[in-house]
Amino acid sequence: MPSIRIPASGRTLVAHLSAYGLALVLDLAGDDAFVSHDPDSLELEPIVHTPLAVDAVAQRIRTAALDCESIVEADLVPGKTGNDRRPVIWARATRLDRAQAALSCREALLDDAQDVASGIPISLVVGLGAPAAWIGDKPHRGASRLDGVMGNHTSDFVRGALRGSRRAAEAVTAERLVSSADATYDKTGWCPPGTQVPLSLQWLAGLGLGLLPVGLDGVATARTPATSATRPQFVTLPVFASAVSVPRLRAVLQSIELAPGPGGEEPAAAARLRALGVQELVRFAKVDESNPQSVRFHFARGEVIRL
Repeated sequence: MPSIRIPASGRTLVAHLSAYGLALVLDLAGDDAFVSHDPDSLELEPIVHTPLAVDAVAQRIRTAALDCESIVEADLVPGKTGNDRRPVIWARATRLDRAQAALSCREALLDDAQDVASGIPISLVVGLGAPAAWIGDKPHRGASRLDGVMGNHTSDFVRGALRGSRRAAEAVTAERLVSSADATYDKTGWCPPGTQVPLSLQWLAGLGLGLLPVGLDGVATARTPATSATRPQFVTLPVFASAVSVPRLRAVLQSIELAPGPGGEEPAAAARLRALGVQELVRFAKVDESNPQSVRFHFARGEVIRL
């Protein structure tokens, strides 16, 4: 089966999320898609396997980006420019006294998105998290605990990362999809500072949030891999030596065995992960640089954990 190697190191969180996003795009379009990692590479590059030709895969990405245009570009107050724009799908970062109106706008967008056959827009919004009214006074934590507010209160993940990368994905070609030639500085925060990643991959990584279980406080059975209340500073993702389907990948990402016990990986948990096809894990440390005025973080290069 043909395969597409993600042109980014598997020791960066953005590479794994972009593979998840690409697999999700294909899966929701009705195409076969499987995810694995290069077992012979020290960088563990993610690989997406699909019977489609690369040209057809690039077309699927362009279509998904077009499907998401209106939902990504929608503002709470139309007509604003620059830092005055407040994205509807980032409504959870709105002040609590305006949260009800923001939530209504967000729900209206989701109602419209029901008509999009691919399902990609809804998956994107779900992955981005809940409005502030749902999670108290910490809206920056997000549903997946990965989509923090970039920079200060005038910046956010949608304007800082998604809008520009979506436009790049709308124009992606087969050549650009498998090359890092047009890489630019990462805007997602899922890499060490200064890392260069193609914008189209940053867009796919944003879509990849839709495969992760949410991580809201107080919901013990639904949280991003290994970001439990006791260890919120790490994200741990699986490495597969052989290709797994999107449903299998989703099931593994929801597995409680990804979160280590007090003394590290317990033998029984490691055995269950191996039974699910997981060869090893990559753990990414969250480096929090937030202050009272802003929320900013990034993820360090991953540490490989043998099972």
